[in-house]
Amino acid sequence: MASYRVLEHTADVGFEAWGATREEVFANAAHALQDLSVDLSAISAREELPIEAEGEGATELLVNWLSRLLYLFDAEGWIFREIQVEHLDDHHIRAVARGEKFDPVRHPTKLQVKAITYHQLALEPAPEGWRARVFVDI
Repeated sequence: MASYRVLEHTADVGFEAWGATREEVFANAAHALQDLSVDLSAISAREELPIEAEGEGATELLVNWLSRLLYLFDAEGWIFREIQVEHLDDHHIRAVARGEKFDPVRHPTKLQVKAITYHQLALEPAPEGWRARVFVDI
């Protein structure tokens, strides 16, 4: 079963991610975000990077988590193939990501994501666990 799907909106693009646990839905949302920008199959898990984010509540934490990943891509050139959430509560996430620095020859780009938005943002229980819906500014 797929762990996420792309959602089309009149002016934006988004995704819906699923997971049996909140940790899994945060990891799958990170994969969905990466997949909007770069082909995941072209990324090698060469290096490991710890990543943390904080928020006032679970939905703000989700936005801050994805914004942190977007910053790492835009400012430092990191792209990730694997993400393992080690700790998650309503205010803090700590994960280990495995990937490499972006190489335009090996990693053709798809969309340029500018920001994570609060537009139609959702993080909620679902029949199979948890579901997140996120729209991004492109």
